[in-house]
Amino acid sequence: MTENPFVPEFGVPLKVEPMRVRRTYSGGMGIDHWHNEAGRFGLERPEEWLASVTPAINPGFAKEEGEGLSRVEWQGKSLVLKDLLTQFPQEMLGDEHCKNLGGELGILAKMIDSAERLSIQVHPDKEFSRKYFHSDYGKTECWYILQTREVQEQEPYLLMGFRPGVTRERWQHCYETQDIRGMIDCMHKVTPKAGEVWLIDGGFPHAIGPGCCLIELQEPTDYTLRTEKTRSDGSLLPEQLIHQGAGEEGLMECFHYDTLEEEQLRRLHCLEPECRACRDGSVWKKLVGVPYTQCFSMVSVQVKERVDLPSNGGFQVAVVVKGEGRILSRGGDTVLRQGEHFFLPARMGDFSLCSNGKEPFEVLLCYPPHSMPVPPQED
Repeated sequence: MTENPFVPEFGVPLKVEPMRVRRTYSGGMGIDHWHNEAGRFGLERPEEWLASVTPAINPGFAKEEGEGLSRVEWQGKSLVLKDLLTQFPQEMLGDEHCKNLGGELGILAKMIDSAERLSIQVHPDKEFSRKYFHSDYGKTECWYILQTREVQEQEPYLLMGFRPGVTRERWQHCYETQDIRGMIDCMHKVTPKAGEVWLIDGGFPHAIGPGCCLIELQEPTDYTLRTEKTRSDGSLLPEQLIHQGAGEEGLMECFHYDTLEEEQLRRLHCLEPECRACRDGSVWKKLVGVPYTQCFSMVSVQVKERVDLPSNGGFQVAVVVKGEGRILSRGGDTVLRQGEHFFLPARMGDFSLCSNGKEPFEVLLCYPPHSMPVPPQED
């Protein structure tokens, strides 16, 4: 087949511009430090969305055009990523991906930093989303804990999963009476550690506590249903942010009322990575994916010298967690620095990650559904 001369090669990573997003909670200090830009955004933008084609749902805030939609640097221009996917779906996403999902990205990656506890919440599973939101995507997500810290002498924590004895009737009573203490007592409280990976399925109750800095990979929606009607400052949340239009009965229906002992919680939701050591001392870790979920996959590559990674025919989102190095691809060399993130087009093909050798160098690779991570190649 003759190549279309007007279709770009896409042989190098596309650098994604920072996209800070407003939420109902405060935070972001950890993200600022990650970028070595302490205090740039204050506490009003606690999330950075990475290679996103998902608009942020922010009723109650002043409208910001394009909030949540990432832009990439391409041929000296700043372009909306979603527009590039529409214009060049096969080149950007891959032939097999387009057969399965069309021109949709299929994932959303974020960095989250909390200065306070988030609202007690739940996300829909696919069935609920189809019924109430006419969407094929729910909002199953996973958290890769980067670091934690004390906030105003309060230890970091996560709330998740119903404890034994909790029923829908009890949970609904807590909601109707706005018994926040009662809601908290219904859930497990766990202390997160750097390097842990937690899977939060649709329907699973949860809330990130203060002092948590993490990478979140999720299905590509912004559907969050909340059982708290007020923010931490006492101001009322818009009704849309409580039940997303599903109504209060729908809100209660969204939860899965399975209960767990703490041992079960850790066994089922704190994931054990699949590790592969390379000869040079580098480590490839599959953090999440099949068999835990079919919604997405995420790999951590801790590079000692060089890791050669074969293409699986699809795209990846690369996040530089720490350190500095390079990515070598058929289009040339690209410098990678901590805090930067890139869209790796399907047509880029095989690539290598190389450390500068001066400090630990870790890159996260995020994959959509139907796209299996391929371990490193070694001669």
